[in-house]
Amino acid sequence: MSQIFELCNHPKPDLVNLVLTLLGSIIKQNSDYGLRLLNTLSPQYFIRRVFSPCNDASAGMCKFLRCLLESLTQISVYRKAREAAIEADQKDKSKPKSFLPRNIYPPYKLDEKVKKPVEEVLCHIIRATSSYRLEASARDTLLELLAWIVPEATGIAWSRQFVAGEGNIERLLEVAAAASASMITQRPVRGGRTASAEAPEAPGLPEISRGGVLKTSANTRMTVACLLSRIFDDLHSDKDRQKFSQQCADFILDLLTDKFIESKVEAAAVIGTLFSGPYEVGSHVLSREGILEGLLLLTQAENVAYQTVALDTIILATNKKDKCMAIIDQAVPILRSLYKSSDDAIKVRALVGLCKLGVLGGTDASSPSMAEGSTVILTKACRRLLLGQQSGDNKAEAETSVDFARIGPLSAANSTRWAVDGLAFLSLAGEVKEAIVKDRDLLTAIYKVAEMGYFDAAFPLASLLANLTNSFEEKEITPEMVELAKFTKQHIPEKHEADDPKVIAQRRQTMIDAGLPSCLFNLTTKLLTNTVASQPGIRELVSRIYLSCAECVDCRGVLVSAGAGRVLINLALENNTDGGKRAAAQALAKLTITADPRLTFPGQRSLEVIRPILQLLNIDCPALQNFEALLALTNLASLDDNHRSRIIAEGGLPLVEHYMFEEHKQLRRAAVECFANLAQHHATVIACGGTLPLEEHVEVGRKLPSLASGSEVVKLLMLYCLEEADVALVRAAAGALATMSYDPGIIKKIVAVNKWFDILQAVAAHPSSAIQHRAAFLLRNLVVVPGERGLAEYLAQSSMLEVLMALAQQPSLSDTDPFPPETVVLSQGRPKDAIRREAIKDREKTKEAAMDALKKLAEYGLIKEAGAK
Repeated sequence: MSQIFELCNHPKPDLVNLVLTLLGSIIKQNSDYGLRLLNTLSPQYFIRRVFSPCNDASAGMCKFLRCLLESLTQISVYRKAREAAIEADQKDKSKPKSFLPRNIYPPYKLDEKVKKPVEEVLCHIIRATSSYRLEASARDTLLELLAWIVPEATGIAWSRQFVAGEGNIERLLEVAAAASASMITQRPVRGGRTASAEAPEAPGLPEISRGGVLKTSANTRMTVACLLSRIFDDLHSDKDRQKFSQQCADFILDLLTDKFIESKVEAAAVIGTLFSGPYEVGSHVLSREGILEGLLLLTQAENVAYQTVALDTIILATNKKDKCMAIIDQAVPILRSLYKSSDDAIKVRALVGLCKLGVLGGTDASSPSMAEGSTVILTKACRRLLLGQQSGDNKAEAETSVDFARIGPLSAANSTRWAVDGLAFLSLAGEVKEAIVKDRDLLTAIYKVAEMGYFDAAFPLASLLANLTNSFEEKEITPEMVELAKFTKQHIPEKHEADDPKVIAQRRQTMIDAGLPSCLFNLTTKLLTNTVASQPGIRELVSRIYLSCAECVDCRGVLVSAGAGRVLINLALENNTDGGKRAAAQALAKLTITADPRLTFPGQRSLEVIRPILQLLNIDCPALQNFEALLALTNLASLDDNHRSRIIAEGGLPLVEHYMFEEHKQLRRAAVECFANLAQHHATVIACGGTLPLEEHVEVGRKLPSLASGSEVVKLLMLYCLEEADVALVRAAAGALATMSYDPGIIKKIVAVNKWFDILQAVAAHPSSAIQHRAAFLLRNLVVVPGERGLAEYLAQSSMLEVLMALAQQPSLSDTDPFPPETVVLSQGRPKDAIRREAIKDREKTKEAAMDALKKLAEYGLIKEAGAK
């Protein structure tokens, strides 16, 4: 190992990268090697390599730092153990429910042996984030590393120590100022570190000189905002939050009191970053006397860059209605004048500001905040900026080909983001929704933004798509509430005609045809998976958009072909709100219902989809989600024992049994049908009272725990066999009993039911061939199953013998025989030829099962075969 450590100082960067890759694999297996490596090379060595101008060397070291911290802290091992404990607790039904949170797993605690080295590495990383020698890509990687390791939700819960560290918050704010203000001038950012403050160069690395300018990328500002937000959310005490807010306020006031106007612009940029992250801190700073007026005054500066930064901050600050009302009188005249600017960047920011202040009425069509037609005009302005077209007459605009490549370069990143942001706010108006969807070029350009990788554009793009598809959850307004509002003279919102369900469905169809599924896939995989932009709120929006698209049955195949299955599983299980997880799970259920799950979810993915769908079998979920989940599980349970085993192992059997007792007719039927498919697994039979050993029937069930059903399922199924009003329920109940009747324990439970004899006779005499087939198979098992000779004797001496003979002697169905009404009801929507083929098949199997029973009775000597002497 010592020789490998020595290779880390080799002058060839490529060799060092290979060595670091090897060491990364080693320390993952044994954290002691990581501690030994850190003591041998020191944290300064790693930071010096991060400063390398070579992107490969810098990126390789950043990746290795993550491996090193993961190895020393063992955070991944802790997270997996904690998730397993939470999952086990959720499955444990023996513990009483409580509204108070339980301490299911102990909080993370850093091992004293590695505490000092880990904190030393973190301190060096924090200091490096504001270094003028750091490249933009390396700075973003280090900030993302801190956003992972520092917060309690994903890391080691080091937020309090981060805030307590001297200058840590100021360094992040300094980077935030540089991210927006570095375009103003190439002078050093105020408070920037000097070359003398840095660690000496590593041997073999060239000397770096950046002139004191912090290099940033288009994603740096959002990364800093996310890190600040996660740190602030971890501070639970008022004292800690006040300390955090005071540090931010002191930094901003220090910039505002500086004599240089550039410092005031940097202060505006920092305020905007706080509004993108810890919004409460930004509101606290903006509420101070003179700061809002200073921002508005900065928008009147001659320098276009100053106006840009000030406008960005004002727009970010107008996110809450009460805040908008506080500044609307002062801001609207200024924004109108700035909208006439010849600079597109200023124009689009003023446009977005007007949009935000102008849509205070939301989707209420009865209280428009702008003159009629104004929103469509503003939409056209956003269109020109997004497509990169110049203003001109309609003819020239129509003849000009759309160059989507003009959206892509980094220089246009901000304009693209603001154009999408403006469209997102304007799309609250019904007429704007229709205008955007009818413009195919504009729709294609919007979808193209998802491929650009701009984290800042993730939320406005998701909001825009959600508005266009009406994917927000709407609260039900009852007639009583409307009457009460009229009585109290309260305003009643009105829907726009473009929000009619038929219009919405048509709009969704148009968007799907234009490429919405691919856009959602790119948005989720490139912007919302393991990135700083992957916030639960945004992922919930995408989940709801997927659900809206899945409501169109004819478009589900397009969703599947665009990778919706893999994306929805990720949305339903990871980093999402409860509502978002349920929306994604419901979309998965809809896709599972329509087609063969093996085609929709190839490979092992059809097994992975079971867990999220089971989340919908909750009393807190709407009945529609319960119903669709049961239908999806019915399809999955029909595939093979692997899927049935997974459903049972995930605790699905008691959930399905619960809905078998529902009063709702469709829910009850769907649950019984799902149970009938699960009954093909012997673990289900054992849970219902089966006595045959599990391992004698299915190998996949050997490791499953024995499940004892707390309800009399067999008795319930026998009672459901008499439900004349619901033929499908009778078929499912009879099928479940017939499937489980190979087990002597189930047969004993069947004959223990009161009036079991009359129930079986009634089912056997049912007009439907499908139900007759199930009844005949059940009667066959009552006779054939070993150890039931006494029951066979009873049946041979009763009128059931005549029933068996009648079933065995039925004539075969011909192609001209009419269908009984019950057969038609059970096969609604299917072709007549398919119904007839299935009926003929059921009739033949009914006769075969009845003959097997009669032959067994003859073998026992209870009856004589025809023609016997």
